[in-house]
Amino acid sequence: MRNLTVESFKLLKDLNLNLKLYFGTWAVVSLVQTPLYLSTFFLIGLWVPDEAKRNTTIGLIFGLSSIIGVVGLIIAGIFSDRWRRDAFIWMGITLYIGAMIYYLFASRIADLYVITIIQSIAGSLMMPAGAAMVADCTAKGTRTRIYTLMAIIQQICAALGGVAGYFIFKYVGDRYEASVIMPVIRICAVVIMVASIAGYFIHDKRSLQVKIDEEETAESLEEKRKNELILQKLRSCKTFKEKIRFYRTPILIVLADFLIAFGAGISIPFLPRYFEDPTGSYGIRISELTLIFTTAPLLTAFISAIALYFGKKVGRARAIFWIELIAVGLLFCFIIFPPLSIVLVIYVLRQAFMNAGWPLINAIVMDLLPSNQRATFSAIDSLAFTAFNSISQPIGGKILDSKDYYTGFRFAFLTTGLIYFVGVVTLLFIKEGSFETEDIEGITDTLIAEKPISSSKEKHTD
Repeated sequence: MRNLTVESFKLLKDLNLNLKLYFGTWAVVSLVQTPLYLSTFFLIGLWVPDEAKRNTTIGLIFGLSSIIGVVGLIIAGIFSDRWRRDAFIWMGITLYIGAMIYYLFASRIADLYVITIIQSIAGSLMMPAGAAMVADCTAKGTRTRIYTLMAIIQQICAALGGVAGYFIFKYVGDRYEASVIMPVIRICAVVIMVASIAGYFIHDKRSLQVKIDEEETAESLEEKRKNELILQKLRSCKTFKEKIRFYRTPILIVLADFLIAFGAGISIPFLPRYFEDPTGSYGIRISELTLIFTTAPLLTAFISAIALYFGKKVGRARAIFWIELIAVGLLFCFIIFPPLSIVLVIYVLRQAFMNAGWPLINAIVMDLLPSNQRATFSAIDSLAFTAFNSISQPIGGKILDSKDYYTGFRFAFLTTGLIYFVGVVTLLFIKEGSFETEDIEGITDTLIAEKPISSSKEKHTD
């Protein structure tokens, strides 16, 4: 364990300056992400005078910004490979800083529409260019470890941000009032603006100067051999039916994500209002909510480790199926409005179980697809998820506004749970041995000896 820690610190220390700037910026942004999101969420409700339209407006604002982000993501994904990556990052940072400046002077609901749309465009410009830059600056044998380390760092920063948000709200007043929320938004906006300036020092020339280690290790040779076997299998598919069978697992993964995304948008984005509870039975303070929303990511890492062990025993896909089935069961528990201490445990466990399977899902897909199709599949899956989630958020808001608090949330959670269940059951339609690498031109490989394979992940919707 000590050797692993030392190796990890050495890996971080030796990172290219572009990576240090890029990941360092987003680590700092993660510190204020939760308090900024919750502040914006409740500010929308406060600035909508008609109570019957509050949740609908929340769904429209976040849904509209996500849809625009999808369009920007497609455009940026196409052109960032043809033009300078740093230019896209700089444009995104400039827009993001502009949105933060706008936050400082926002005073009406129309301002929040503009701010969230600008933020979405900024993120869609930076994301593809940033991901490509990471690959440019990283040696092949270290990418997985670097991604993992950076994800852990960002989760830790998000958790620390929740603690910081707790004390900030305690200091400014800890009430669901614009006079309390706006100072918190301004603090978060200033932190983001200062951190974002570091991104202007990212430069493509520094990426191109990275020396990639081309030594053929046993691990890299094995990866090449597996990839060649998968490519041979793909080339052997002559008919449309054979190609459909070859891509059966990715198709079902995307289908499951369609369902999960649509179901999630109906209720998950409105969980802060569930805990706010205007009837007074919960009445959680906004400072306490920041702590609750940053506890789940830490538990997710722990459940993910359990899922990894469980997957080795029963197969990765079956492990994902049972973990997400537990998450669906926990979601239905929200319908009965249990006591506060119980509902908090249910929330944290549900979030953790629903998201714990995605590392296994990602590993499965990366194992099964040829290397030159992995990014394409990830893009299709992400775009599909975001688009369907964006569509259902306004629907969820309308459902909640058309009924009283208890009836609205019961119907929303019931709808989400049933759609989730169908998505999880999709796993069962993947037959044993589908998408396997068989005996190819005399070469027998046991690369994919897994049980049924599929996925469903909530990504950013939680």
